[in-house]
Amino acid sequence: MHTYFVRGGVFANAQTANVVKLGIAAAEMNIERCLFYLWPILAFTAGVMLSLWIEDQSAEYPRRLVPGVEILFMVIIAFPPVSETLNIIANIMVSFLYAMQMQTFQIFRRHGIATTVVTGNLRKAVDCLYKAIKEKDRKQLRISMTFFSIILLFITGVILGTPCSLKFSPLDPDPCRAAGDCLHPYHRRLQKRQIIQYTLKASQPVMY
Repeated sequence: MHTYFVRGGVFANAQTANVVKLGIAAAEMNIERCLFYLWPILAFTAGVMLSLWIEDQSAEYPRRLVPGVEILFMVIIAFPPVSETLNIIANIMVSFLYAMQMQTFQIFRRHGIATTVVTGNLRKAVDCLYKAIKEKDRKQLRISMTFFSIILLFITGVILGTPCSLKFSPLDPDPCRAAGDCLHPYHRRLQKRQIIQYTLKASQPVMY
């Protein structure tokens, strides 16, 4: 949520939206926006490649280190001020880390899962639910509930991450410029807060 609300409307965990936005920018012949969305895609690719390379080098891949490294870098990313250059760097880092997470954690209770996107998990949950109803299979029902639980945890992360991103995020140095970048009500509220603080700061008398 941080990269979407604070770092230019980029979905650094799931690349489908970035590919769509890249296509839109290409259709508009906007090279700058194309590069803005291309960097996270390339970073995600590099993250998957690195994760695969590490697995090839070591049979005992330290999987538990990945969430720790991810948390550390997310804390670091949260504090730098908002700017075009820093936004790109933050989006690259998040995409890279999420790619490693997605590649590293693919199995839960012997079932393939995706930890950073929902579509595949939702399809699997509904598929197993249908089989459970049709065949009266409790095992399929348990699998379905497992996947629905994963989706619920994902939604919980969004619910908690949204206000945290807006409340504790750094202010855009030029909020008037960024006001039209995202029409989401949370983002408009953030921009309104920034503009008010900017106005109050500008109205203070200068003491010589």
